[in-house]
Amino acid sequence: MQIDQQQAEAELAQARSALERNDVPQAEALCTQLLARAPEFAPALHLGSLLLFRQGEMLGAIERMMHAIELDPARADWLNDLGNLLAAHGQPEQAVRFFQHALLLNPENAQVWNNLGAMREKLGETELAGEAFEHAVALDETLVDAWANYANWLTGQGREQDAAECVLRAFVAAPADGQPLVMRGMALARLGRQADAAECYRQHLAANPEDPTALHLYHACLRDQVPTRASNAYIEAKYDDYAETFDSHQAELGYRGHHIVAGAVAVACGQGLRALDLGCGTGLVGNLIAGQCVSLTGIDLSDKMLAHAQATGRYHQLQRAEIIDWLSAHPAQYDLITAADLLIYFGDLTPFLQQTYSALRPGGRLVMTLEALADSAQEYEIQPTGRFRHGEHYADTLLSRQGFDQIDIIPETLRVEGGAPVACWLVTARRPA
Repeated sequence: MQIDQQQAEAELAQARSALERNDVPQAEALCTQLLARAPEFAPALHLGSLLLFRQGEMLGAIERMMHAIELDPARADWLNDLGNLLAAHGQPEQAVRFFQHALLLNPENAQVWNNLGAMREKLGETELAGEAFEHAVALDETLVDAWANYANWLTGQGREQDAAECVLRAFVAAPADGQPLVMRGMALARLGRQADAAECYRQHLAANPEDPTALHLYHACLRDQVPTRASNAYIEAKYDDYAETFDSHQAELGYRGHHIVAGAVAVACGQGLRALDLGCGTGLVGNLIAGQCVSLTGIDLSDKMLAHAQATGRYHQLQRAEIIDWLSAHPAQYDLITAADLLIYFGDLTPFLQQTYSALRPGGRLVMTLEALADSAQEYEIQPTGRFRHGEHYADTLLSRQGFDQIDIIPETLRVEGGAPVACWLVTARRPA
């Protein structure tokens, strides 16, 4: 039966509109009526195939899609749909064939490359899968599924750093609606998109002007109005939120700060120490050095972190306090002061070192870590993450100027973040006896 092309297109549009409204029964009725009068109308066969798939009639859907393609073989999008149907039916080899055919017609279609990669991976064609995912993300940086698939593939290849970047790209490629602005800003900052990150923080601050986290990260991204240290409110908020998952997350990152500090204490110090653990957190350092101490005090700004430290049973005293205030109020009291992964919240180390020197007894030791600046001539800088890094020469100069001796600064790896090692300085110094 012949049917007017214009009329057929109009009826097909009505069926598609019904499907878009999720009125599947109406779409099926319209499509069935159209195919009854025009069984060789390829676009109706294509839509009918998709409707059969929704009903779970897989074989019928595949047969009808193949018929549509026989009538109009130049439709790359239909070839992709057929590949997806075959993939869902457990026929990856056949799916690959039709994805490849689609790409011959339109090699710039990122979604088809992504689909091809997924099938290659299912077939164990690892190298070809990676090439397909790489094509997909190169063609369309907004394709969330392709970034996620590529991240999984890279993880399987042991390329953790590249995989972590892909995870971030998948996150920022997703629609911003519904994403927390601060979290989106942090992801953008890690990708080097500082202006975009700052805009996320700015929008958040417009509604939440006193949010200490957003304020700190906003200025870190812009590198303007950066304070010489993070605010107490920022540190407290960060670690109150972090307390329940802190230890497990540090383990996932391969965090070593407590081990390298404790190792230095074991070498440099004897027994019977009166020790102060600054920024004690959940008690990771205290757990390791308590055996050398007759008195161990832990100081932190987060009550929730201190509760975890209390549970270790290793501290003789735990106190919520600001560290500079505590140090200045306790002159010449300690044989040992530790600061593991604390000074990432301080840019200018002068006040800290002045008060630490004062709080140590003659012959007392300071053991601390600093995130390392690659440029040893630079003093310090704030990173988009809000953490400070310090130069080796800067730390050595300040320690000497303050009066410390037996200064030792050793390069170490603090943790692995985003698949990349985070370099630090392990610093030991003595107040002269």
